[in-house]
Amino acid sequence: MDEKVFREKLAIDSMRRQGEGEVKGEVCEEALAPAVDSDIGTFRCHRGRLEKLLQEGQDIRWEHTVQNVSTSNGIVVQLKDAKSLEAEVLIGTDGVHSQIRKSLAPEIELKVLPCVVFNGKRQFSRSDYQELFESKLGGRTIVHERHDDVILEISINEYTPKHVDVSYTYSRPAREDDPLHKPDRAIPGATDIPEEFYSEVEGLKDLQQPFNIVFDAAKIRRDRVLHWLMRTSLGGPADVDHLAKQGVLLVGDAVHAMPILGGEGANNAMKDGVDLAQHILNHGTGGLQTFVEARYGMWKKGVEDSEKRLAEMHGQAKASL
Repeated sequence: MDEKVFREKLAIDSMRRQGEGEVKGEVCEEALAPAVDSDIGTFRCHRGRLEKLLQEGQDIRWEHTVQNVSTSNGIVVQLKDAKSLEAEVLIGTDGVHSQIRKSLAPEIELKVLPCVVFNGKRQFSRSDYQELFESKLGGRTIVHERHDDVILEISINEYTPKHVDVSYTYSRPAREDDPLHKPDRAIPGATDIPEEFYSEVEGLKDLQQPFNIVFDAAKIRRDRVLHWLMRTSLGGPADVDHLAKQGVLLVGDAVHAMPILGGEGANNAMKDGVDLAQHILNHGTGGLQTFVEARYGMWKKGVEDSEKRLAEMHGQAKASL
């Protein structure tokens, strides 16, 4: 698939630009939150369409949940439906809350960074979008605005003939005795939105269009809002090497998680997959240790850089992470 077809299939703005000339999906650096990389050729793609493309021709078994993994007598994966699977090699791609990692390397813990982040989603009709957003965005799919240490971001996630899906993010550094910073909250607690958040949004003054439309506390109360934790993790060299010797390899967020803001976790996870496939093609599945040795330095630098970028985004360049 050449790049032009790839963009036409996946670019966020492909639906909007159909019949209007070339599909670009370009990422303008000035439209991004500070410190987000924007190389030549970079474009924002629609996650759902990308996942669908990656699934083409693959044998994917849905509705199976890993409960536990053991390696005492070969690799045995225990599923929640009481079934078990045996394997010679196990590639853990199960994300930041990896059950494979929790089973085999519980010492690799998640670190929650001192940042408060809330994300919401809202849908606008095409006519409302054209009236309220289009001229202000100037063809971009991400815009941001800073108010002291608060960053407001609006991103366009989907264009359809009838509506436009918008995502928005409110982020700032954690403060002393902060009621909005809850690093120990349970996963289901992401939907528990404190009243203090709405009060902070109400306190925002002199917002420019379209930020005054999106960051309207009364409207946000009706949206699906999530409290995001900015997490990182990185297994030590001995930890990942020990797993590789047993035929287990963790990749992506399962082993080198990056924060949602300032991180490039999805891009790096896909690069792990591509590079691993090439490594197995060249060396077979017996070369997992050499793959870890080759990749570990990049994993470590990626996590450290993502923490630094998140701090710099909110003016915490010297913050202790």
